[in-house]
Amino acid sequence: MTWEVAVAGTLHSDDVTTPAGRRDVLGGSAVYFSLAASRYAPVHVNGIVGSDTAAEYRRILAHPNIDLEGLVESESPTFRWHAVHDFDRWVTSHESSEPGCDPEWEPVLPERSRRAQVFFVGSMDPGLQRQVIDQTDAALIGADSMTVFIDGGQGDVESLIGRVDVLFLTATELAVLTKDDDWRTSAAALCGKGRLRAVVVKRGPLGAACVTAGGIIEQPAVPVPNVVDPTGAGDALAGGFLGHVAQTERTDDAAFEAALAEGIRCAAGAIVAFGTAGLRGTSTV
Repeated sequence: MTWEVAVAGTLHSDDVTTPAGRRDVLGGSAVYFSLAASRYAPVHVNGIVGSDTAAEYRRILAHPNIDLEGLVESESPTFRWHAVHDFDRWVTSHESSEPGCDPEWEPVLPERSRRAQVFFVGSMDPGLQRQVIDQTDAALIGADSMTVFIDGGQGDVESLIGRVDVLFLTATELAVLTKDDDWRTSAAALCGKGRLRAVVVKRGPLGAACVTAGGIIEQPAVPVPNVVDPTGAGDALAGGFLGHVAQTERTDDAAFEAALAEGIRCAAGAIVAFGTAGLRGTSTV
């Protein structure tokens, strides 16, 4: 029987501007991750969403492999994110946000999420990530972070790293964390800290790499006709990676190599349309 996957992450209303235009879409780490991971294994979603978007999120996540028992609905509005993507540097050139209901969330995982063999903790405040990890005995735990959390609490992020098996970071985020611009050496130096076994380095149009104590696996990005919106690509990569691990029930380095390829393929699906349309196969772009 296939292992099950649980995710704790965000559900956000995104105002996204790219060279392809501007759109209001629904996204968030839990959403992109779940849509990718559910291709491979059952997924249990945990997070908070405002009543203004809850019904639409339930429609987006209506999939036989996605369980929403851990989705908390608030009367407050959904977190709102405004971002302008710079395709020359592959960063956001401008960001702002309205927190909405996010500060209200106190993670209490349902039993099915606690029992999942694979768990992903999306990028959020390290204190919340720690609360989530305290509630799971998953055989394999993955986690993500962002520069804003690393800058604001590097010690908290560093202590968290030792409690997860796979860390997903961009090369820029890794450099901020380790103060080393060489992603190969900095990722390798992290492996072995606590239970950390692998660092998946997200490199945008250059693809991604999985760094373990046994070596470095680098794989190129999957070519797409046109990049429309890179929002959520990293979470889709994590979903494909950990979903494939759950499907195969293997956590050795060879399994990670195959999982990386699936993650990159899911990321390619995420970037061809605004929001989640590419992952859901409903793109009209």
